[in-house]
Amino acid sequence: MADEIDDTIIYDECADVLSDSPDDLNDSEEDIGDEKIESGAESSEDSEIFTRRIRRRLRSSTDSDESGEENSAQWSDFDLPRTNNKFEGSSGPNIFPKDTQSVQDIVELYIRNDIFEYISNETNKYYSQNCNTRKLDKKNAKFVDVTAPELRKWFGLAILMGTVKKARIDDYWSTNPLIDTPIFRKTMTRNRFRQILSFLHFSDNNNKPDNADRLFKVQFIIDYFLKKFKDNFNLSQNISIYEGMIPWRGRLNFKVYNHKYNQKYGILIPMLCDSVTGYISSFKIYSGVGQPIPKTVMELLASSYGKWHHLYMDNYYNSVELAENLLEKKIRVCGKIRQNRGFPEKLKRTNINVFEACHQCKGEVLAQVWRASKTKSIQMISTIHNATLTNIQRKCRKTNYTIKKPESVLDYNKYMKGVDRADQYLSYYPIYRKTIKWSKKVCMYLFNCALFNAFCTYKYFNTEQKSLRFLDFLLKVSDSWLKYHVLAPEENLEVTTLRKPHHDPVDRLSGHVKQHQLIRISETNKRKRRNCHVCSKNKKRRITNLMCKSCGVALHLGDCFASYHTKEKY
Repeated sequence: MADEIDDTIIYDECADVLSDSPDDLNDSEEDIGDEKIESGAESSEDSEIFTRRIRRRLRSSTDSDESGEENSAQWSDFDLPRTNNKFEGSSGPNIFPKDTQSVQDIVELYIRNDIFEYISNETNKYYSQNCNTRKLDKKNAKFVDVTAPELRKWFGLAILMGTVKKARIDDYWSTNPLIDTPIFRKTMTRNRFRQILSFLHFSDNNNKPDNADRLFKVQFIIDYFLKKFKDNFNLSQNISIYEGMIPWRGRLNFKVYNHKYNQKYGILIPMLCDSVTGYISSFKIYSGVGQPIPKTVMELLASSYGKWHHLYMDNYYNSVELAENLLEKKIRVCGKIRQNRGFPEKLKRTNINVFEACHQCKGEVLAQVWRASKTKSIQMISTIHNATLTNIQRKCRKTNYTIKKPESVLDYNKYMKGVDRADQYLSYYPIYRKTIKWSKKVCMYLFNCALFNAFCTYKYFNTEQKSLRFLDFLLKVSDSWLKYHVLAPEENLEVTTLRKPHHDPVDRLSGHVKQHQLIRISETNKRKRRNCHVCSKNKKRRITNLMCKSCGVALHLGDCFASYHTKEKY
């Protein structure tokens, strides 16, 4: 239990007000009061159409009852044939790498060396500002300035931590043969990894203005990735807005809550995604500042105006007024809608049979009610479809009725499924770790998004080849970052032999003579010595400059070497 608690605390340096770090770990579960978010949609078990796993309700001026002021005379039962405008945009990458089959070249489009330079400079600056306020542990080495190549290797290890699951950070440097992963201690010592994680920083606290935004600490990282995401890839015609959730249970002003989601606490991050590939083109982190929902949607779509995109959204965002405004911007919408978002009064009181629909039109805006079951009706809004019902060649098991669905419902199911693709991939191999500073969690999450976008770009360029799994893609990225200015073989050996293993290797009694050979502990420093492992077990303190090449254990030539590799109890 002590080890688990120790792993939770990453010795973060919190030296400013915006960190919102808890004074006591027990306070991390405190109530968030008005910041709680309620679910405004039906559960996935009851819904006939594809429903999102995350449903949140934020206070907005659009939640007021608009139906009382709606002029019912503007709505009519006449449904015009729909002829949608041709898509005027171009989908696909904007910038081409040197080698479209190289994972490293494609990742460089999104994560270049300049971001590592910036973070390393801010980390060193943050240490110099706070080194006098922290009592250094004598067991830990003195802090050395972080360089961009070293930080790149640090992030390479963070990617590996997302693919190789272990309960505690220390387990990645464990010499226990059951969980041993040598690449971690060959790349970086455990204390150095913790040291960088402790002082990892993304902004200069001395340059913080008096009226600083709540996202000031991560604003540079947000702007950096927003520009990369928009410049590198153009969305296709069908797009959707996706609500991401950055896991966070600590104390934070703009933390949100959703009791119906597995990750109940977190930081809300609406995203604009491609409905086919799941590519994340734009995002906006909710910081607790009250803003109308239509304004948030408009900000996400700012770079998509005038191209006749087809936007699919759930009932949290949709309204009649928003659909009309987006139509002026040459963006058509489709999705579920709540009754208090301008929905016509006639459709609220309608009574229809199962698998039948009723509609009304207001210009090019179609409002439609479809009876999905005896107890449930679905309200839809669309500026893409007309009121046509389509036979899906399937019958209801209970009633044996032929199922007919509106085209808006069919396309909503088709293109909103791509919304969860990004969330699905991001949840598989997250690179963020437990920490008491929200800024680190946010930035690591954005790095995760950048890697996913790079993966989408790689698949776009290599459609004819055998598909590369996301796991293999991340392993290739980690491998290229770990080899970036990698240490020489002699230095690598020096790193692995800084301390003796706490556990005997499982193959020490294998009897393979060629495998177990005595070599010098250090090829560069012939005077380096360590206590003989066998002598230490027998309570004798004798040093040697030799060790077993395979086991990594310091041994004397002769009886000690023979006993260790032939006797179970030496």
